[in-house]
Amino acid sequence: MAEALSSLRWRLAVGDRVAIFAMVAVLGCVALCVALATRADLLVQVTAIAIVLVLLLLGLRWPLLLLFVFAALIPIEEVVKLGEFGTLSRIAGLLFAVVYGLPRLGRLTLRAMPLPAWAFVGWAALSVGWALDQGAALAELPTLIQLFVVAVLVADVVVHGPSVVHPLLWAYTLSATVAALVGIVPLLAGAVAPGLRIAAFQGQDEAQFAAVLLPALVFSLSELLNRRHLVVGAAVAMACSAGIVLSGTRGAWVSMAVVVILFFLPRLRARQRIAVVVVTALLVVGAVQLPGAAALVTQRAEVALSSGGSGRVDIWSVGIAIFGSAPVAGVGFANFPVAFTMDRIVSSAATANPGTSRAPHNIVIGTLGELGLVGFILLVLFLLPLLARRGWGSEAAVVQAALASLMTAALFLDVLSNRKQVWLFLGIAGGLAYLRRHDGASLAERPAIPAGTTVASLRGM
Repeated sequence: MAEALSSLRWRLAVGDRVAIFAMVAVLGCVALCVALATRADLLVQVTAIAIVLVLLLLGLRWPLLLLFVFAALIPIEEVVKLGEFGTLSRIAGLLFAVVYGLPRLGRLTLRAMPLPAWAFVGWAALSVGWALDQGAALAELPTLIQLFVVAVLVADVVVHGPSVVHPLLWAYTLSATVAALVGIVPLLAGAVAPGLRIAAFQGQDEAQFAAVLLPALVFSLSELLNRRHLVVGAAVAMACSAGIVLSGTRGAWVSMAVVVILFFLPRLRARQRIAVVVVTALLVVGAVQLPGAAALVTQRAEVALSSGGSGRVDIWSVGIAIFGSAPVAGVGFANFPVAFTMDRIVSSAATANPGTSRAPHNIVIGTLGELGLVGFILLVLFLLPLLARRGWGSEAAVVQAALASLMTAALFLDVLSNRKQVWLFLGIAGGLAYLRRHDGASLAERPAIPAGTTVASLRGM
């Protein structure tokens, strides 16, 4: 209690009495929220306020606790949605930004996030001025900015304490494993008909479910290759690979193949390469043995061959026509569906009508259409260095591979502007890249910032 009061006093720059009053006030508000929830039909709103207050109080004592909570909640964020407050992971991310970012505002390593990243987000914001539908752009832009801010802060955490990366990856991975099991168990129990695509939660998109599992599978394979946490790593790999196969998401299947071929095999010796191929084959064969998995894989492959990837080829043809209408600046951030009109379909090379107001399902086509050549060049300058060169430290390779899995999935899914796991890994990769550029060995000797950061350690940094 004394340490908590000391932390609160230091962060709020107040005396003991005010700090005690603030703590009591927070706890009192939580109690009041509970009381109100039992008396009024405001359960969701009151619960959200109570959660915010509790997380805020804990975050004032342990700032990085909120980062771990944020990472762990991403894979399971669709369990609970608190109305207009959004998901629990969104609340944790915003609180982390406030509790960690504000006290360090003048000392943040803003350069840890590459300059093209700042320029890309800035260009997206500017595009509101020429967007076809400014309302659509303004509705989506705050999400991109929030995720970018969190990524900047994550990069700063990594720069000052790279030892945080490994436990942070485990926090995300274990949560993703839970999500995978939630999706798989009903199938094994007979509650879901074999041959249907699965997801973890009701209403969750199967492709986004697979995108959540990708980084966890990459990390678990890395742990197995490095002979760390073999039992847990094997269990995670089996659960996540099964979830990805049963999701029926072809983009995720391609992503894992790309990661294994381009990011795992080239860095290994001959025997290790054989081991990777064998392990990967065993995971795939094991997943296909699950009820309905073989039929699902066959059916999804046939659909891809007959329809061009569920009509994606036609969508991308229309996207090229949208890009041609505004090649330099684009039609505006989040305005691809707005520009996807019947007139544009007719003027494109599409062989079938994919319907209007479609999302791009491709990071290249989507960026070219919405932000033009300028936005696309900025995005390439932002992402390519993080994908082509791994950062500093023992976790750099797996972070690079995990990010590559997400970016490969982004060639088939819409994940860049609204998926938290993408920006979490962009932040980690940005921090490790900064350490590589600025003598990581000497920077890493600075005190780390573990989840249980104390006031004294923060003052000394």
